[in-house]
Amino acid sequence: MVGKLIAVNKTGSFLLLTDANVLSGAKQNRVLNKSVLLAPHSKTILDVSCIERGRWHYTTRNFSSPSTTADPNLRKTKARSLSDNIIKPEENFRTQQSVWSHISFCMQEEGFASATENYSDLIFYKERKQKNIFPVFEPEKGCNGLAVLIDRKISCVDIFGTEEVYRHYFPKLRDSAFLQAKIRNGEKAVDKHEAFYKVLDLLDRYEITDKTQDMNYPGAGSLLIRDANEFLGFGLECEGQLIHCGLFGK
Repeated sequence: MVGKLIAVNKTGSFLLLTDANVLSGAKQNRVLNKSVLLAPHSKTILDVSCIERGRWHYTTRNFSSPSTTADPNLRKTKARSLSDNIIKPEENFRTQQSVWSHISFCMQEEGFASATENYSDLIFYKERKQKNIFPVFEPEKGCNGLAVLIDRKISCVDIFGTEEVYRHYFPKLRDSAFLQAKIRNGEKAVDKHEAFYKVLDLLDRYEITDKTQDMNYPGAGSLLIRDANEFLGFGLECEGQLIHCGLFGK
């Protein structure tokens, strides 16, 4: 099935896959629809969407995780569909169609064509054009979260349970944000104090917003959805500990 994959964790450790993860290979490339914590020595059915609807043949039997990740707007599109399906299950919102529509729109906006309408091809194309002007930006020591503001508005916030996991995902999330923001030479940076206030205000609102549990979440722990006027997002928790939180400004 296009919308399902089986993840096999052969290790004795918990493993995290996030909603930003792109999986390349098999009969078409795919993206995870939600973050999932894989229990040790487990098989987990993943909820995914196709991001290459023009290919239906094998390039390899295995999947790999490239340097690319889903851009903040694609992630928000999936989160919107996830929230709608939980809150209004009778309306059966189609995440896959929303993902394909987002990719088609981005390709048209960029003036780019891919023979298989492959999202990864689009990202590689944009990287070739822009990556040489990306600002130097490394993670601060002791941090476990990253906030992205575009045009002075919060695009997304990612918080991880440990600094180690945060540092693993940081370069991919950083570059994805820079590509979406279309960084230009000499562009003025957002005021740090303004950004700090906006992020703290969002996190305060997140804490007091009612949460709804995703009863179809397949992994270890639980996935809790929050949907407010200013944002939507999720919190993946296990045994009372935060694993991954993703928030998206509306």
